[in-house]
Amino acid sequence: MAELQHAAGQVGPVAGLDGSAMGRRAVRRGRARRGALAGAAALAAVGAVVGAGLLTDGPAAISPAASDVPEGWTPVAVGGVRLALPPGLEPGADGVWEGTQDEGRQDFVQVQPADDGTPLAPPGSGLTPAAVDVPGAESAQYVTETSDDPAVAQDFTGTLHVHLGSGAVVQVVVVWGEADEGEDTFAELVGTVSVDDDSPALPAPDAVPELQPLAGYVREVPDGWREAELTGLGYAFPAGWLEDRSPAGVFPAGSTVRATSADGASRLSVTRAADSAGWPASIAPSSSHPASTFPLDGADVVQVETRTADRARTVTAKVRREGGRGYLVTVETPGTAAGRTLALQVLGTLGFVAGSEEVPGPDELPQLPTAAVPRDWTEARSGGLRLSVPPAWTAGSTAGAAVWTSGPEAGRAQETVRVSRGTVVDGVAPAPSGYRHDVPGADRVVVEVGERAGRGDAVQFVGTVELSRGDQMVVVEYAGPQGGDAGERFGMIVRSLALTGG
Repeated sequence: MAELQHAAGQVGPVAGLDGSAMGRRAVRRGRARRGALAGAAALAAVGAVVGAGLLTDGPAAISPAASDVPEGWTPVAVGGVRLALPPGLEPGADGVWEGTQDEGRQDFVQVQPADDGTPLAPPGSGLTPAAVDVPGAESAQYVTETSDDPAVAQDFTGTLHVHLGSGAVVQVVVVWGEADEGEDTFAELVGTVSVDDDSPALPAPDAVPELQPLAGYVREVPDGWREAELTGLGYAFPAGWLEDRSPAGVFPAGSTVRATSADGASRLSVTRAADSAGWPASIAPSSSHPASTFPLDGADVVQVETRTADRARTVTAKVRREGGRGYLVTVETPGTAAGRTLALQVLGTLGFVAGSEEVPGPDELPQLPTAAVPRDWTEARSGGLRLSVPPAWTAGSTAGAAVWTSGPEAGRAQETVRVSRGTVVDGVAPAPSGYRHDVPGADRVVVEVGERAGRGDAVQFVGTVELSRGDQMVVVEYAGPQGGDAGERFGMIVRSLALTGG
């Protein structure tokens, strides 16, 4: 690096050298220890590696703003600048346009006020800003980064800072899944940027955005739809969908209802929320996770979030009756216009009915169904907690918790039981949904169950038991394969629990 920097100070640009073309060819030929060449000043960036697999590109020259918008691109004006967006991007949060997520990669463009505390090229980053002419700006610079790390979802990031006459700085970021395409897109996009003092303002980076009205919402039940109700929330879904209220498919019993379209492409899930007492602070929207709202009689919380991934759309609504129950409504559809319309129609059917105005106490929760603990199970202890686990499970510890892990049983995925300790927080109310179960030695017991993503496409069953005595709490968490007898195994473990002295 020192030799290259010295050389850069001794030579000038070669006449007729196309630094932009050289840079693009260099990046395309292979990413290990290379940067793009853009004249003598960029030589110092050659070979600079920022972290594992992240490379700084001495940016190739970008032309000033063009008078014409590229064919198929969409002009927008926001946050003090005007620019054009490539096809395939849809509006997300304020100043954000996103492409469809595909295999964990998602292209997006973001315009926002630049954070005064974050320079375009932080010290030690190896980035070299390059100047570009942006019409109407006092000055403008940009940097680009590429990555060949397979753990990084996006291969290209380009950042442009536009300095306005007012002293404000607007940041335009292009993040792209494929590096070569991202580099070309960034170059074209920067060429469309100009200052627009009349464009709508954007919130500050640390501002909490307000909920916006849900576009396209209409309160009605479409003709022919089937109407249903879950403990105080009315809803409807298209005729021909299959509804599942069975304890085997819905756990815990009575807290969730699912309905699926005949072709399996769309799904509806309605759940009585366990944590609605903490709303709305716990679900405050952010600039990266925008949310909408719609009018719902009797509600004090209505919040809708939309996610698009792998050509599928998930719309999640959190609704709570004022002073009463909260519900989580999830609609999964294809990521098409028809899919969005279907999700809006489902949300339009929601309404509170009798039973939503009361929050159940712990004594009203259903009793957890449990089976007898098998005789060959092994008794285990963690401090004052006694429990039983299947034979051949291995004891261990991690992050201050005791852990038991299943052995290599034929045909079974791995299961774990984790025991941790904490302190009871004053004023915390019992969970309004879940199960109750009497555990010897405990003053209070709350049992919650659900699911979470596991490795690959696997889904795990998760059961949690909170045991309180005085100001001390013990938390037992079981994780196992979704479906099969995971719920029954969890019930056996719960039945074996007891708090003793200590």
